[in-house]
Amino acid sequence: MSNLKVTSKITREYGGRPFDEAIAFFRQKLNIPTEHWDDLWKEQHAKGFMVAGAMKAELLTDLRIAMDKAISSGTTLKDFRKDFDKIVEKHGWIYKGGRNWRTKVIYDTNVRTAYMAGRYQQMTDPDVTALRPYFLYRHGDSRNPRPHHLALDGLVLRYDDPFWKTHYPPNGWGCKCKVLSLSKRDLAKMGKTGPDKTPEIETRTYEDRNGNKSQVPVGIDPGFDYNVGKAAWGSRISQTAMDAWRKQGSGAWEKLSAGNYITLGRPEVIPADTPVAAVNHKADTSIPGMQKDIESVIGGSERIFSFSKGEMSWDVMVNASVLAEHIDPARAKYIPFLPETLFDPFEIWMAFEKHKGTGKVVLRQRIIKGIDMGRKQGMLVVTNSVNGVMEAWTMIPSERIKYLQNQRYGELVWKRN
Repeated sequence: MSNLKVTSKITREYGGRPFDEAIAFFRQKLNIPTEHWDDLWKEQHAKGFMVAGAMKAELLTDLRIAMDKAISSGTTLKDFRKDFDKIVEKHGWIYKGGRNWRTKVIYDTNVRTAYMAGRYQQMTDPDVTALRPYFLYRHGDSRNPRPHHLALDGLVLRYDDPFWKTHYPPNGWGCKCKVLSLSKRDLAKMGKTGPDKTPEIETRTYEDRNGNKSQVPVGIDPGFDYNVGKAAWGSRISQTAMDAWRKQGSGAWEKLSAGNYITLGRPEVIPADTPVAAVNHKADTSIPGMQKDIESVIGGSERIFSFSKGEMSWDVMVNASVLAEHIDPARAKYIPFLPETLFDPFEIWMAFEKHKGTGKVVLRQRIIKGIDMGRKQGMLVVTNSVNGVMEAWTMIPSERIKYLQNQRYGELVWKRN
């Protein structure tokens, strides 16, 4: 009987029982240490798991495990608080705010964003939108409703209306609003012949703790004016449109992370290290051949390379099969340099990027090393966040200094002493 009561409470409070898309959304995040709540901003939360002030790897991992239980198994806030207390005691963590307030913020924000991201994935499936192409805004059952959120209750717009870019719930701390999908028949039952007129969006100026100013829609808390589902999964566009975006290469991506080697005072010149390996001029340029060569240099089909900074550490996984599929065959001869690039890089940069066509956000790392081959040769390994782990995606050798300099942006997460 008690399990039924728990399930009923989760369904009532958060809009449903645990489901695959919500779980997948949460588990694909990468742990990111942060000091402040806004160290990750807007869409970046779709790819990074953070708890403000949690700077240690083990602490952040334990907090994540506790949240995973809530999202995947439906454990309650009361259950999370028990786990939270044990984690705090274990790590001696001193956090800001009262215990009840802090745990509720962590729990509510993560559960609601996961659920709404998962619902977006479900509701924008082409088979669903063909039958249910409208989104209905429903105000949450809050004791102290926000007037602007309450005013949106009952609003019906197409699922692809631009309004949802900034007003897809949750729209603030503790926001319980949600969106439901509707069919034409549902609209008729509501006495509507079509969707409502898109509301005009009034904005206000928000200034963050660093003095940076931005425009935020009135009624939306700063940092919540984005669509968590679109950031996680991307909107579905035609194959023709996607092919056109692919032709733009890096131009198809918008940088969401500030900072570069100049603003961070890094050396302009990347030092050229003495090589350990040699160019393989007889390299097999087929995908199976490159996979075999990668396996040879890393010592198997997969290998984990670990990095640390302060009390945080993270892994880069090299999967020979995945990496081989994304290396230009003309670069196959440089595969022998992969281990030394990962064992002894000059810098590692992490950056969030958003696709200009779909709105999907990705988290990438760029591992950079200079190698002296008689002439300076730069080695770049690009990794993507996949299921909570940074996975090597491609390797790019380059003699063009400007190209390498352009890769040195975002957060400098590791540097050679």
